[in-house]
Formats: sequence, C-alpha cells, structure tokens
Amino acid sequence: MAQSSSLQSIQYTYNLSDSPVFSTSYQGAAPLPVVAAYRDEVLHRFTLKREEWDYDRLLAEKKSALYRSDSSEGSQTDKNHWNDLIFADSDRVFYHIDGGRLSVYHYDAESARSKAFAFREAYAVPRSGNGGRYYLLTSSDDGIDTEQVALSGETNLSNEDLHLFYGDDFEGWTTEFLGLVSSKTSGLSIFEGPPGTGKTSFLRHLMGQLKESHRFYFIPPAATSVLSNPQFIPFWARQRAAFPERQFVCVLEDADGVLMVRDSDNRREVGAILNITDGLMADFLRLQVICSINCRSTDIDPALIRPGRLMAHRVFQRLGHAQAQALARAKGLELAFQADYSLAEIFNPTAKVASKRAIGFAA
Repeated sequence: MAQSSSLQSIQYTYNLSDSPVFSTSYQGAAPLPVVAAYRDEVLHRFTLKREEWDYDRLLAEKKSALYRSDSSEGSQTDKNHWNDLIFADSDRVFYHIDGGRLSVYHYDAESARSKAFAFREAYAVPRSGNGGRYYLLTSSDDGIDTEQVALSGETNLSNEDLHLFYGDDFEGWTTEFLGLVSSKTSGLSIFEGPPGTGKTSFLRHLMGQLKESHRFYFIPPAATSVLSNPQFIPFWARQRAAFPERQFVCVLEDADGVLMVRDSDNRREVGAILNITDGLMADFLRLQVICSINCRSTDIDPALIRPGRLMAHRVFQRLGHAQAQALARAKGLELAFQADYSLAEIFNPTAKVASKRAIGFAA
C-alpha cells in the first residue's frame, strides 16, 4: 500500500501550555501567539542579532500592532527596560524582540527575511560616534539581565593622553594588551593601583577601541554575588548564542574583596573566577575577566595569579611632580605643589581649570 505524501495525513498535536506567555529566552521555540496563529501550517522564521532598538519611536509608530510586552524598571525611573516585545502586523507577520534579538515569523521564508531587514533599517539605533558601550549586569528574582550604557567618544584616549596619563611605556603596553584581548578567548587581567590613578578611565578607552569586536559586561562591587548565581552559566550560554561573532569581557571594578585570599565571605566568588578563566568551563564560556584592585596583588589569592591563568597585570602609579606638571600644562590646569598626584587629584574640579576631562565610570 502506497504511503500518502499529503501533509493532511499527519496528525499534529501541540499543547499550547508548553509555550510561555512571557520569556526573555525562548531558546529556539516560537512564542505562544505565533504557535496559536500557525499551529501546523507552514511557518518560517528569520532572526537578526541586534542589541539596540529605538523603543520610543517603535512603540509610538507600531502601538496598534503591539501584541505582547514584558518590561521592568530601567536605570531612569521614567524609562522602561523592555525585555520582550511581540508585534503582529497584517498578513500574520510577527516581529519578536527577545533580549535585543529580532525574530520575524511568516509563512513565506523570503518575506520573513526581507521584513526583518526592513524592520532593522527602520527601528535599529544606528551605530554612531567613537564611544564604546558596556552592559551592566543586574540580578533579580527574574534572573540575570543586562542594561546597556553608552559611552561618549571623549572617553577614547589619544596616544599623547596615554603617555601623559600613564607614563612613557604605556602606549607600547597598550598595543600589546589589545593584541592579547583580541587573540585570547579566556583569561584574567588585573589592573592594580591606588584609587584615582586611571584604571577605570583606561577601561573606558578599551571599550571604545574594541567596540566593533567585543562586548564588555560590567559587574559593580555590590553585585559580585552574581558570579556564584546558579543562573550565571546559562546566562552566558544565551549571550554566546545571541552574539557568536563577539568576544566577551567581564569587568569587575574595585574587586579587592572578590580576589583576596579565600575566606568564608568570598570563597564562592574566587572559585567562580577560577572556573571562568581556566579549565573546561573557560573553554565553554570563552569569557575574559578584567579586575581592577586598589590593594597590592600580593594580597590576592595566589591561585588566581599562577602562571598560565593571569593574562596581564598592570600597576597604575601615582604621577611624580614633574610628570603631573607636564600633564597639567597640556590640559590647561593649575596644580598646587605636592610630591605626587593621582589623575583624580589633577583633574579635581575645585582646581582652576581651563579644560577638564572626566575620570572613571562615575564621571
């Protein structure tokens, strides 16, 4: 007996309860409205990986097409952070923005593709300017998420600035370090130095220099417990799937407490960094870690700086009087006499300043 080739002969069953109403990661599954609309009919998806959208204009112009939304409080109390959006246009076209990634569903494959590119052209925030960006990691009962922070092009340092801010050898060291960050898939780098010596300013510079090839994730000092969060590994797996062409760098600022010799307060965090930066887990995550510390590197856990794990180590020094005066003259600043200076002291807004430059993440 010949087997029928008709699709109508195939019994199709699907439990709609298997599709979540809201989710920031469908992990390949179509969202509930799409499943309900198409069931066993022909359906195609085309996906674009994009992290920035003009949400204000998008929601204003496509308000009537908004089918689902999932939002939370953003960094500004009058702004929402959009986790998940689904728009349903005529002709059963669904646009799904999931954690910044766009998927378009339609019964015609070429139509899904062309509509995806047209949507991106209309509503994606163009990449402009010379500044970089980083993604602030946040942790809540809903899981680990990110919030993008754009940096001004003024945070990029010229070769002259690198020389004036950090010393004669710094330009060459920067070139070498950029090569390591671009060629290595995992590893730990430590920026050591007293407060105000420019560690964070150099990190901002790195974010601008590597904005086309890397994604920087920032963990503030008060949120380092995210390193031992059970959702930490799945979060990075989702990020890796969404941005496979990028290299990932995780930045921990003022990480003294995390890196110190292990005790009951930081044992989990030290263990997490060891796993992230070396061994089988490092091969899976492909995540570099940069830590800035104010203590001496001799005070941190020896396991973190053993040969093969530590990718780079740079000590950021206070500037002697002569070098500080050279910087002050170049920037139109006036300095009171003292033996040495931090960059923060040189750019202190209480001094008589003709022009001044922001220092650090908080600037």
